[in-house]
Parts: sequence; C-alpha cells; structure tokens
Amino acid sequence: MATIFLSYRRTDSPQACRVYDWLVQRFGKDAVFMDVAAIPFAVRFPDFIRNAIAGSNIMIALIGSGWPDRIQAADDPVRAEIEAAFDHHVPVLPVLIGNTAMPDPADLPASISTLASQNAVTVGVSNDFHTHMQALLPRIESILGAMAMQSAVTADPDVIHLACHGIITYLRETYSRNEGEGWFVEWDVVGTGDFAKRNQNYVTLFMHRVVRFDQLLELHFILSFWGIAAAAEHKLSGWVLRQLERTPVIPGEFFDPGPGAVGCNLKIRPSDEDSRQIWQMITDEPLRLSLAYVAVVSPQTP
Repeated sequence: MATIFLSYRRTDSPQACRVYDWLVQRFGKDAVFMDVAAIPFAVRFPDFIRNAIAGSNIMIALIGSGWPDRIQAADDPVRAEIEAAFDHHVPVLPVLIGNTAMPDPADLPASISTLASQNAVTVGVSNDFHTHMQALLPRIESILGAMAMQSAVTADPDVIHLACHGIITYLRETYSRNEGEGWFVEWDVVGTGDFAKRNQNYVTLFMHRVVRFDQLLELHFILSFWGIAAAAEHKLSGWVLRQLERTPVIPGEFFDPGPGAVGCNLKIRPSDEDSRQIWQMITDEPLRLSLAYVAVVSPQTP
C-alpha cells in the first residue's frame, strides 16, 4: 500500500495533480496514492479506496473553495475518505488551496468535525506554489519519521557510516579501474571541518541530512570536486554523473553491514536540493562545484 493518500475534490484536480507530482518526485510513485493514477480496472471503487486509506501512514486532504459544498451529504466521497482515515487512525494533514479558509466545525458533519481544529498548511496557486511545497515536504517527512518503528535499516547503528564510505569506496575503485590512467584523484568522506582549500584533485562526500521513514532511511549528501585545474573538476563531475546514472544501486561488496546483520540495499538518486545552498550552509569556504544526491537505504526483499 502507498504511504501517502491524497484526498481532493474533482474541482481541485489541477492543483491536486501539481501536488501529486511533487510528492512523487520526493517520495516515489509507489509511496503516493492518487485515485486517477492508482485504481486498477474491474475493482469496487469504495472498497479499494477504503483499503488504500487503511494501509496509508498519512492523508493529505486538499481543501479548495468548493470543498465544503457537498461535505454534509452522506454519499459524499471526500467525506467518506476523511471518515475512513479517522476510523483507521490515519493522521490527516489539511492543505488549504490558495486563499481558502479552514471550515468551521459547525459546517462539517459530526463525524469529521475535529478536522477543523487541526493545524493546516497553505499551498498557493501561482508563484508561491513552489515555496509552499518546499515547506510542506519536510513537514510530511517529520510526521512519517515520528510514526516509524525500528526497522532493519536502523538496526545497525553503523549503517550511516557504512553507507557513506560504501559510496565513496565504490566511486574510488570504479574510477581507478576504468579511468586510473588519467589524473590521480583522492576520494574521501568529510566533515564540517574538512573544507579547506585542497591542492590536488579531490572528490569529497559530505552528508548533511538524514530522513527516517517507516522502512527506509534517506541520506542526503553532496559530492564536491576539487581540481588543480578546472578541466579536472569538469571531468570528475561528468564521470560521477554518468556512473551513478548507469549504476544507481551500489554493489553489495561495497555496502555490507557484516555477519549477522539484516541485509540492506543502497540506491542513489539525484536530489532536487540546490547544492550551492547546501555548500553555503555548511562552510564559509569559496563555492566548489558540487552535485546533490540522496542515498536510500532499504531492507533487502527475500
């Protein structure tokens, strides 16, 4: 089942599709349920929706100006979705579209009247949409992280350290094997005190953020490139882009928690975060050419 259930009225479909695209980009298509994208043919619609809600970890309830119009009707599908979330103790995050005000409790059926007292967020419909979505995504992350129980990916306290070193070791050995006749390059995992100017060709990995989900761990990091000449930085960044695009899953030989530990996969994907802003948050050193990525640690399936 999907982690996030998106509830909306058909009149708000354009905005719902925009929100859905952002959620999919951030959490993955399998993690987000939107009826037009997820319901198969030849199934009973109400039962499928209710089961999807029961299996979700959070509901995002989009509320537009026309949202309250049919909410008192017993057969209103949006009302049924909110009721199902409450019945199954699924947290509901109200998201107000544009200038829409939160409905008063008196305007809602008794079964969902407590929705009016929940803290809501606003998502604009024009230029402020992107800014609001950038603020909404971390809030969803925090809710999901607070709900997460201990999982295979957090059973080993060294998993973050092993993942970072696994990524940089994989890149180092692959580069040495395939491109080693070119420039000599150092590859290293660094901390906040390791950003001083380097006088050789260097690629550094700095992890700046950890996000916990139910069965996943996301490690946000940047790869920064230091070269004796600009050509070295350009060549190294291009090689890394190509390599992680061709082989996004780090081979198990480079990421092994050790005997007795639950096996995990380590997959890399590009991040939509601005590497320049990350650099400016972590160091006062002059800006370096950097690439932002997310490493997803997930349990191996049998």
